[in-house]
Amino acid sequence: MGGYKVNAVELCQADALNWIEFETLVCHDEWEELGFGEFGTRVKFGGTLMAVENGHTRGRAWSLVRVRVTAPATRRPVEITSVLGSHITVTLTDLEG
Repeated sequence: MGGYKVNAVELCQADALNWIEFETLVCHDEWEELGFGEFGTRVKFGGTLMAVENGHTRGRAWSLVRVRVTAPATRRPVEITSVLGSHITVTLTDLEG
């Protein structure tokens, strides 16, 4: 499965149901409890992109993404929500081939 890289703020709802990979920081206590790492450490998420919402705050673009991932602590699927700015590059892969 080969993927393609895009800037996070270029994501749109049409990208939903594709596989997404991106790096960010553990910034929610829940993520720490689910086993993604200690608060403030880097984490790489890979999962199914469920939804995208785009917006701007004070002239800065962002994408709020909802992603279904497997939690390391429980080995069960969970949905995480993350706000990604233009400094983040994501990799998208079409799951349907």
